[in-house]
Amino acid sequence: MGFNEIAAVAVRKIGIASGKKLRKKGVKAEPLPKDAPTVIKGESFVSGFAVKEIMPKSVTEKKYWIAGHGMGNTIDRVHDPLTASAMWLGNGESGIIHICADIIGLTNFEVNIVRDSLKDFCEKANCKSVNISCSHTHAGFDTVGYWGQLYKLQSGKDQEYMDLLLQRLKEVAIEAYENRKEGKLYVGSISVPEAQLDKREPVILNDKLTRIKFVPDDGSTETWLINFGAHPNTLGGSNNDCSADYPYWLRKTINDTKKTNVLFSVSAIGGVDPGDFCEDKPERTRIQGETLAKAALEISNDRELKPEITLLRQKYYAPVDNGLLALMATINACSSQRFPCDRGDLGLALQTEITYIRIDDLQILLLPGEPFPEVVYGGAVEADKSATKKGTDINPPALVDVVGDKDLVVFCVTNDMTGYCVVPNDFILHETQPYIDQGRDAFDRRHYHETNSLGYLTNEVIVEVVQDIMSRVK
Repeated sequence: MGFNEIAAVAVRKIGIASGKKLRKKGVKAEPLPKDAPTVIKGESFVSGFAVKEIMPKSVTEKKYWIAGHGMGNTIDRVHDPLTASAMWLGNGESGIIHICADIIGLTNFEVNIVRDSLKDFCEKANCKSVNISCSHTHAGFDTVGYWGQLYKLQSGKDQEYMDLLLQRLKEVAIEAYENRKEGKLYVGSISVPEAQLDKREPVILNDKLTRIKFVPDDGSTETWLINFGAHPNTLGGSNNDCSADYPYWLRKTINDTKKTNVLFSVSAIGGVDPGDFCEDKPERTRIQGETLAKAALEISNDRELKPEITLLRQKYYAPVDNGLLALMATINACSSQRFPCDRGDLGLALQTEITYIRIDDLQILLLPGEPFPEVVYGGAVEADKSATKKGTDINPPALVDVVGDKDLVVFCVTNDMTGYCVVPNDFILHETQPYIDQGRDAFDRRHYHETNSLGYLTNEVIVEVVQDIMSRVK
């Protein structure tokens, strides 16, 4: 038995032991509240915007681990400063805050720290919901803990930086509220197929860029919330420059043409890379951002939305079968709320959440982690072409079908960082080194993404939660 096989057995045992230890301590996965939806109505929309840098004084004063590719790589220089932007949206009496940050991800544990810090603000502003979407840049700081030096049991997070980050997220939310104005809200979309590349068969993509646009009545600067599905990983694993990756060029290009407040969130990015424009990675990054910006500027199908917002947040327990991720939580390399669980291989779950938002008839899901497009939009292949040689009957329904809306918009890596979500008939693990090394299917296709997923049940549980949400908001 080789080292990886020994490691796979060991981390599985540690995960099982962790679940048992929680039970012995009396920790229980108590039933989670199922609230009624919140509805915000008014005569007109009120919105505000703010942006802040989320950078330490110097990236060279200490070791900062770069997130998104291999472990143990440090940030050496700054190409462009990372920022966090916030948008308040509501009416004259209440509303919601949405934050978009240039970070790889943020665990639900830390999201809730930000929410707790905003309790007084939420009471004063009658803020009904605070949500944090992460751009998932692969050229920023490790804000989850995965990319340090695991062999030394060292988290990749720097606590001083995390304190600064969480403080800035709080500040930018409050400032966005203070900058609010009355105006109109529109939604439009455009297809940008050249800005996506799916390296993992089967090739299933959704190339729609969605733009939610707030236009103030006083003619001042518009605010655009842009959503598109492609990993901000264009600079590659050899990069040591701190950067927001292509979202930097997206925002810059829009502002070079039209002064605009721009927020960016990713949609379903599982297995989806930016467009294959050229071999030079910095140049490819620039072209990706410029391509998306020009597409956003060309949108001509905007339609006005009525000022009515319906929202519902549902917490749930996500079974954890990935022994390596369970180990990282056990040694506090990453933060989580863990509970014993009767589902899955390890008897372990983490608490996370999904939020449903409807603005007029525009339906949005805020999803943790990185779902594959087929999880959201459908299109998984039948048995003769699937990795497992099993048909689509073993897959849960696509989220667009659960919601009943082919135009469903998803903000992913939002309010938690739970890894990839793969449909069951394409989910393959290494036979002897599950979650340690990537498996290969009968077509000799590699299955890396499963090693960074919570496990086989992830898709099933997400669909169950969304079905429950929809039963209460319809």
